[in-house]
Amino acid sequence: MNKIFLSQIKKIKKDSIRCSNTKKKSLNESFNIDTENIFFDYSRNIIDSKTVKNLTKLAELIDVKNNFKKLCSGEEVNLSEKRQALHPAMRETFHNLSKDTQNEIKKHKSLLKKISNEVNSGKRKSFTEKKFTDVVSIGTGGSYYGIKMIYESLKNYSAKNINLHFISNLDSTESNDILLNLKQDTTLFIVVSKSFKTVETLENAKIVKKWLLKNSSNKDVMKNFLAVTENHSSAIKFGIKEDCVIKIWDWIGGRYSLWTGVSIGLIIALGFNNFSKFLEGAYKGDKHFFQRKYEKNIPVIMALLSFYYTRFFKAQTHLVLPYNYRLRFLKEHLQQLEMESNGKSVDRNGNELTHISGNIIWGATGNCSQHSFYQLLHQGKTFIPSDFIISSKTDSGSQDNHDKLFSNYLSHIEILNKGFTKEEALDLYEKKFSDLGLNKKLVVKNLQLSGNKPTNAFLLKDMSPETLGVLLSFYEHKTYVLGLLANVNSFDQWAVEIGKIKANDIYKNIKNSKKNNKKSKNSLIKKYLS
Repeated sequence: MNKIFLSQIKKIKKDSIRCSNTKKKSLNESFNIDTENIFFDYSRNIIDSKTVKNLTKLAELIDVKNNFKKLCSGEEVNLSEKRQALHPAMRETFHNLSKDTQNEIKKHKSLLKKISNEVNSGKRKSFTEKKFTDVVSIGTGGSYYGIKMIYESLKNYSAKNINLHFISNLDSTESNDILLNLKQDTTLFIVVSKSFKTVETLENAKIVKKWLLKNSSNKDVMKNFLAVTENHSSAIKFGIKEDCVIKIWDWIGGRYSLWTGVSIGLIIALGFNNFSKFLEGAYKGDKHFFQRKYEKNIPVIMALLSFYYTRFFKAQTHLVLPYNYRLRFLKEHLQQLEMESNGKSVDRNGNELTHISGNIIWGATGNCSQHSFYQLLHQGKTFIPSDFIISSKTDSGSQDNHDKLFSNYLSHIEILNKGFTKEEALDLYEKKFSDLGLNKKLVVKNLQLSGNKPTNAFLLKDMSPETLGVLLSFYEHKTYVLGLLANVNSFDQWAVEIGKIKANDIYKNIKNSKKNNKKSKNSLIKKYLS
């Protein structure tokens, strides 16, 4: 990092000390950002106006917008793999991108529309010439988490005639359980693997193929398959017809691929029009990120606050608390997005990092979590910044329930901010506990909460495809800005590759031990085989 950046870091460090020692003030109403789809309130953070000014100066120093422009123009931003990172182009966010690439993307979208319409209309039939009633997406990592999350979030918009299922785990228990409830002649299987070498995906695809072949010839059953891959030839070798292979490019990484044909199962389930609205929402998020000033830019503020707490408050985790049931799988997607992107030990030039580049992302649905880990959140000594997320509208039909849900959402945000004083604790004791014969001193002490625990409050307009698209694009851009701040490559994942190679070596060791009746030198393998 250059001297100007380091000098700015010193200023922010002083801000963190000053704000930590300042008595609580009334909320700064300027610390909120309103958009058409999302209201973002960050007024309950350990900051003041000076802190925000100094933090946004960092965004200027790392030149966030110009770097994003480079990404959208197709520059090689994934340096270690010598690749572009063009996922925003799928929602038509590009800057001086070649016409050839733009045309490729348009053709890709047209194909997705064609396939989804054919399946939904019954034009594309199974090997028994029946209409598909179920679709199974076989994938893992970026070919699973985001798609599963979107489907569950937008289930209210899904087609009534199509049921979407997922197989991702190498444990064949999952695939066996799902296949038990499916009919061979009305189920479409989608094999999603960029390389068409992903062990989990290929093994599950083999199980499915074997299951289908019980009642039909190879030639017939392959009508029940689609593939989404960069490795066209391997998909065809597996038996999938050439016109059933959807191309994915090397310039879109797994965790950024939910905007592409990787989501074809989702597109079929939701309908192409709803998926288009989802992309339009993400485009709105991109415009906000690129056009808004840093101090009124939601993803930039999200990233700067996260950096602030990691660097100066030694935060190692970040908590995500969606209060909408439909958003219950959001944390899994964000875990992969942020932790795989920025959990690095070296910078973009290969130099060892001297600072933490990424946090542990965790969480659960808010209302249920109030009865599990909120005790630690409120009273524990661990420093945990949090995102609270809820929609203004519900699609459940019970607005009164939703009003109660919102009341719970806001109550904990307020308590985390303000705490619970000794005076308040004494008053509560007298009103609720004085007749129970309890130790007054001990109860009052336990009722006191320190507060000053940082939260970001997201209020979504609704749970529509468009709003979800905006929200996910914001988290993508937050991740990107954090990568720039930490000076890491947010688009590679070499540790994941090492894990795959090591697992293959161990598998060979196991097979060799079984074949030659030899005892492995590894104690765990020895016990596993005993």
